Amino acid sequence: MAKKDRRAPQPAFVTLRDLPGTRVLFWVVDACPYCGERHMHVIGNLRDAEPVDALGEVPAPCQPDRAYILTVPPKPKRKAGKEERRRARRSGQRDSWDDET
Repeated sequence: MAKKDRRAPQPAFVTLRDLPGTRVLFWVVDACPYCGERHMHVIGNLRDAEPVDALGEVPAPCQPDRAYILTVPPKPKRKAGKEERRRARRSGQRDSWDDET
């Protein structure tokens, strides 16, 4: 197996924010993969900007020779539904009853 390329662009998770009192949108990187600091990337005017178009590979402000990939963080997994919990509980009860007889 080859070593992982350390110069390859690293993913950076972003949140969409607006500048209070203006109509400017930003993608905000809370923790840069290279320096750990917060960086902002301007998207444009609130009315005509398309935030998804600004995602992708961009140069890092802390190290312009390196790039990172702006991505939206993954959604957390949903909890199991009520029916699934009920089925699991019932199957556990059946197993303990089978052991007693």
